[in-house]
Amino acid sequence: MMRIPPEDAFSPAPPQPYILEETASYAVVYKPPLWHSAPLEHPSARVLLFWYADLHPGVLAVRGRKAIEGGLLHRLDYETAGLVLFAKTQGALDALARQQREGLFTKEYDALSQGKGEALPGFPPAFPHGPLPFTIQSAFRPFGPGRREVRPVVLSDGGKTKKRDALDQGKPYKTEVLEMSSRGNQVYFRLRISRGFRHQIRCHLAWLGYAILNDKTYGGVSLKDGTLALRAQGISFNDPESNIPRNYRIAPPDAGGMDPE
Repeated sequence: MMRIPPEDAFSPAPPQPYILEETASYAVVYKPPLWHSAPLEHPSARVLLFWYADLHPGVLAVRGRKAIEGGLLHRLDYETAGLVLFAKTQGALDALARQQREGLFTKEYDALSQGKGEALPGFPPAFPHGPLPFTIQSAFRPFGPGRREVRPVVLSDGGKTKKRDALDQGKPYKTEVLEMSSRGNQVYFRLRISRGFRHQIRCHLAWLGYAILNDKTYGGVSLKDGTLALRAQGISFNDPESNIPRNYRIAPPDAGGMDPE
């Protein structure tokens, strides 16, 4: 397995999407920052689904949670770069969606923070953590004008959630912190999630006290001309045809692309 070291994690991102791996049943595609994963209500020229559909129109005939998303298995935020998985057949989508429900489809992320900042309104007390690896977990609730942000909701033993609180099949959403290391005046994180919620990693790291660089929504330090320092660096799932485990990681710039396992 090949993983980007911290010093290479956020070298200049490719400006255009590209296909990392493709089979008859799925495709692993790189989404640049400032591209939408799927179409929104307003038109946009930078939609990864449309880019891939221009090459393989059949992906739009696949039906998942939303008809407009075709064979798209999961979204990345507009600002986030990284790997996205498409199902090319209905059978593949159904099999991969089942893996998502069962927590068998995992995603690994790299992130950079400038260090601890002030807590934002609406957050619980700072998340306490032990030695690595550790897990940040919470429910979520909408927050702010237009409900554009989320805040973590602490689930105490025996506590009840409110109707507005979002849970993962009745349980808290989890972000595993696998690595946390200093890099000058910045802190590098390697993280893993299986089932994710909107802004989950961004919110959880802000709760930890380490808002992501260039994350204006959650209080991250902004660098000139910088994009959000969060990247979906790896995905793991079982091949929908053979059930063989597949692991894809973005390799360092000089390593020649992806290294599937």
